[in-house]
Amino acid sequence: MPDKPLEISLNMTAKELYDANPEYKAFQEGDAQPMGVTFQGYDFSTSNMGKAIFHYSDDSFKIDQVVTILAMDKVTSEQRGLNKITVDFFFDKTDNGISDEDAYKKMMAFFKELQDKGWTYAHSNSAPRLTAKDSFTFATTDEGSELYLDYSYPLTFKEWMQLNDLQLWRLRYGTEIYMDIRINRQTDPSTGNRHYLISLDVYDELEKIQTNLDSEDRIRWQDTYPETYPEIVSWRLENETSAINMGLRIQQNQPDYTLPLILKETGIDTSKSVSIDPYKITYEEFIKRSEADEDMTPYYENQTKANKPEITSQARGRCLAGQP
Repeated sequence: MPDKPLEISLNMTAKELYDANPEYKAFQEGDAQPMGVTFQGYDFSTSNMGKAIFHYSDDSFKIDQVVTILAMDKVTSEQRGLNKITVDFFFDKTDNGISDEDAYKKMMAFFKELQDKGWTYAHSNSAPRLTAKDSFTFATTDEGSELYLDYSYPLTFKEWMQLNDLQLWRLRYGTEIYMDIRINRQTDPSTGNRHYLISLDVYDELEKIQTNLDSEDRIRWQDTYPETYPEIVSWRLENETSAINMGLRIQQNQPDYTLPLILKETGIDTSKSVSIDPYKITYEEFIKRSEADEDMTPYYENQTKANKPEITSQARGRCLAGQP
């Protein structure tokens, strides 16, 4: 295994990725897929794992025990940037596994490093507006969802062990780069050894926007996002209704953030996201009454009738990427 770590950055082309890492040529792997797409990246065995440095803006972070680096690229365009890269790595260095306590310490150390570098929780417009502490309760209760756990919440070891074995955290660095961190906690049935596979999905703002859209709408997202955007308020209301039923307090003054590309291309400022007051109406009541063409303006927070978004029956029955 070369001593030099793999050099990775978002939106480099597949050619640039391979040219920057000639020492790793033997580990390159391209897997052609239908629709003119191929997976580009590297593959390592667990007995000979790699290491990488992920560069972004003016900073970087290092990853050890890497088993795969994977990105999608258009076969027909060598100059198309890789706008989403997945890195899979283990906390343990050997097949002997790692203790839950050591895995917990490694994850908390990684989170602290990211916090010190300026990474923040990437709540979405559909996320319930909760404190970091309450986001843990929401993530570990059956009526909630692990999709919205604030990574800045300082988990105790006991809380760490309460997490789903496939737990997700969503982070962002400004509005230019996003990262989903997922743990896959496994137990080898033959040995009882514990293993923690960590997956990092690092992607740009365009990929972030497109995850809220159906696959057939992603290419023309500028046209379809304004149609989908009004539905997001009902997704948030659904989550906040569940949170209130758990006894959690909704932080109605919790701000959203601007996605510059959406603002530029559609004129929608996501930092001024419309919300429905969950203390005035539940999700079920809202959907039922709005589909009956009732004027729901009084249930919108800080909205007048003139700029009330139009909610349609599409708000029920759709299950988009990354949504409950």
